[in-house]
Amino acid sequence: MKIRKKLFVGFGILFVVVMFFGAASIYYIEKISETAKVTLKNNYNTLTFTRDMRSVLDENDLPLSAKASDAFNSALKKQENNITENGENEATAGVRRDFDQLINPSGSLAQKQALVRHVRLLLKTIDGLNMKAITDKNNATHETVNNATVYLGAGGFITFLIIFVLISNFPGFIVNPLHQLADGFMEVSHENYETRLDLQTSEEFAELSNAFNAMAERLGKNENINLTKRLSAESQVKIMAEAMPDAVIAVNEKQEVLFINMVGRKMLKIGEKPVAGQTLHAVIKHKDLLKSIAGKNNDKNAVAIDINSDQFELHSFEIVVPNLKPDPIGTLQFSGFPAGMIYILKNSSEKEKVKSV
Repeated sequence: MKIRKKLFVGFGILFVVVMFFGAASIYYIEKISETAKVTLKNNYNTLTFTRDMRSVLDENDLPLSAKASDAFNSALKKQENNITENGENEATAGVRRDFDQLINPSGSLAQKQALVRHVRLLLKTIDGLNMKAITDKNNATHETVNNATVYLGAGGFITFLIIFVLISNFPGFIVNPLHQLADGFMEVSHENYETRLDLQTSEEFAELSNAFNAMAERLGKNENINLTKRLSAESQVKIMAEAMPDAVIAVNEKQEVLFINMVGRKMLKIGEKPVAGQTLHAVIKHKDLLKSIAGKNNDKNAVAIDINSDQFELHSFEIVVPNLKPDPIGTLQFSGFPAGMIYILKNSSEKEKVKSV
C-alpha cells in the first residue's frame, strides 16, 4: 500500500472518530445547557415573584393601600404567566382568589388577616414546589454531566488508541525522510547547493529526492553563473570608478558600502582599511554628506556640500539589476529592480579655480 493510501485510510478513520466525538460533545453540552437554563429561568423567576408578593404583605399594614395592591397584583400576574410545576397552578389560583377578597373594602380586619395568613401559606407552597423542582433538575443535570463524562472519556480513550495505532503504523520511514527533506531545504536556503538527498524508503520519497537533487544542481549552476557575472561586473565598475577623478561611493539597497574608490577614500580620510559590508554611518563621519545622501534620490539635480573647505556636487544614480521574466504568452518582458545607489562627488572648487585663472 502506498503512503498516500495509508494516510487516506488512517486519517479517514481518525476523522470519523473525531466527528463522532465532537457530535457527542455538542449533544451533551447542549443538553446540560438547556437543563441549567430551564432551572435558572423558570423556577428562579417564580421564587422572585413570590418574594415580591411576600414583601408587599410584610411592609404594608391592612387594609392594603392602592400602591401596595398594585405591586402585589403585578407580581401575581407575572407568576400566573410562569406556571411550570405540578400543583403550582392551583396554589397560584388560590392566591388570586384570596387577593381579590383581600382588596374588597367590605371585609373586616379579622377576615383580611386570615386571608393574609392563607396567602402566605399558598406562597410557601409555591416556593416549596419550585425548590423541589430546582433540586430535581439539579440532580438531573448532575446525572447528565456524569453520563457525559463517562461517554466523552470513553470516546477520548478510543481516540487516543486510534491515534496511537496510527502513529505506530507510520514510523520513521515517513518522519525521517521529511526531516531530511526539511534539512535539505534549509541547506539550500543557506546557499549550500551541494546538498543531495537519497530517500529510498518509498516510491514517492524517491521521486521527491530526485526532484530535490535536480533542483539543487540547477540552482548551483545558476548561482555559479550569476556569481561569475556579478564579480565580473563589479570588477569592471571598480576599475571604472578608480579611473574617475571624482569620489565614487557605491552602496546596496541596505545602505551597506559596496566599494569606495581611492579618490573617495582620500577625501573621507578612510585610508586602506576595508569598508565593504559596513553601513554608511559606520564609514562616513561627515554629517552633511550623510544627511545629503539620506535625502538624495535618483534625480538630475546636484546637491552642494562643503567638505574639508572644498565645495562638492553630489550626484546619485540608482543601480538597477535587470530581471527578465516570460509573460503568459511566452515572450520576454524586460524589467529591473533596484539594487543600490552610486554617489559621485565632483569637486566644484577646482572648477572655480580654473575659471578664476
